[in-house]
Formats: sequence, structure tokens, C-alpha cells
Amino acid sequence: MKLLIVDTDRDWVEMLTGWLKTLGYEVCRAYTLDRAKREWEEQQPDLVILEPTMEIIGETDALALCRELRRKHDALILATTRGKSEQDEIYCLESGADDYLCKPFFPGQLLAHIRALTRRVRSTLSLQPSSIITVGPISIDALHNQVTVRGKTFNLTPTEGKLLHFLAINANNVCTANQIVSHIWGYGNDGDIYLIKSHIHHLRQKIEPDPSNPTYIITIRGVGYSLVRRTAEEDAYISEETARTLRVITG
Repeated sequence: MKLLIVDTDRDWVEMLTGWLKTLGYEVCRAYTLDRAKREWEEQQPDLVILEPTMEIIGETDALALCRELRRKHDALILATTRGKSEQDEIYCLESGADDYLCKPFFPGQLLAHIRALTRRVRSTLSLQPSSIITVGPISIDALHNQVTVRGKTFNLTPTEGKLLHFLAINANNVCTANQIVSHIWGYGNDGDIYLIKSHIHHLRQKIEPDPSNPTYIITIRGVGYSLVRRTAEEDAYISEETARTLRVITG
């Protein structure tokens, strides 16, 4: 697996690079966003370990640059933040990071996050090219991390693709937060529950006619989420009856 480390702390990067290489990872590094862009395009890493508060290039910050480069070569993004506030986490996740880790951290913590993200990659690669699931007007191509809704195609992050695929194979059923965490990360804690909320928010921004009033991905309060199978005729309005029925079923 090829990693790209992007950080301004050269000593930290050198230490981390040497340690990861002893574990068998192929590692490239960048200390500026200009260099990070070149390394991303030339090396095509599988996972990027990124300090999201690096100095900007023009109007582009570190995570915005990653979103741009993902259009050319997809990669998982692990943000290593110096802050520990809720706003720092929100910024990272809503800006496109797949996972986050607060500095300072122990090497074993970083390795655990890398391995969890690696499991996502392997799961995605194991899917067959024909593995496209259609739920009402929504078609999910989990192999290529794309979703098509009423003729419009949107790119998904690897985490968004895996989450939407899981909801799709369980369409019209309630997926609990713990089930989603287990499927995507293989481990669980309160932080992962928050990650789910953030990724659900991003999915709704892409597939919902009105993200503030979702008709496809329904929240079942206190339980989890359900991808509701809808016909084209039903697209124009929200089925409150469906949401109420699901709440009754789940107690």
C-alpha cells in the first residue's frame, strides 16, 4: 500500500516515514501543497496522511486540494489535526476527509487507523465491475464510487460509496448506527457515530432534491438510517407515513 504524508513538520515526517517503511508500507512525502500535488499526480497514493491547516495555494486549502486531485486519482484521506475541538473535527470531515486523528498520537493509534482504512480499500476492490445496485431512481456503482440519481452522476468518496452501498443492499430496512460502524470501520466508538452523521450529510447534499428535507436517506431517531425505495412519481414529496412506519417497526 502506498502512502503520501503531507505535513510541514519535517522531523515528524521523517520519523514517521522510517517507521512506516519498516512495516512494509511504500511512503512518499511532501512538505508543501505544491509538492503534495506533484506527488499525488505522479505517485498515485492509496492513502494520504494530511495536516489540513497547511498554508494555502492561492485560494485552495489542503483539503480543497485533495478534493480537486481526487477527480484524477481517488485516495483515502486521513487528517491529522492539531486541535481537539468539535469544530476541528467538523471542518475535517465536512471538507472531505475519510477519517481524522488528533495530534499528538501514539504510532500504534495511527497504524490502527491506517489498517481500518485499508480494509475499506480491500472491500471496494473485491467488488465486481457489474456490482451496481439500483434503488428506485438511485443507481450506486460501488466499484467506481459513483451514484447516479435521475440521470445525474456524482462522485463519492470511498467512505461515502461504502456507506451508500450498505444502505442500498438493505433498502427499506433500518441500519443501526452500530451496524454501519461495524461494516465500514470494523470498530466502534462515539467518534465513529459522529463520522456517520457527517458522511450522511454529504450523501444527502449529492442525492437529495432538497437535502434539508430528505426523501431517500431517512433518519430514524435514536436508531439509525434507512434508504427508502421510491418511484419517480414519489420524488416530488416526502413520505412521512414511511418514516412513521419505520419508527413503529423499530420501537
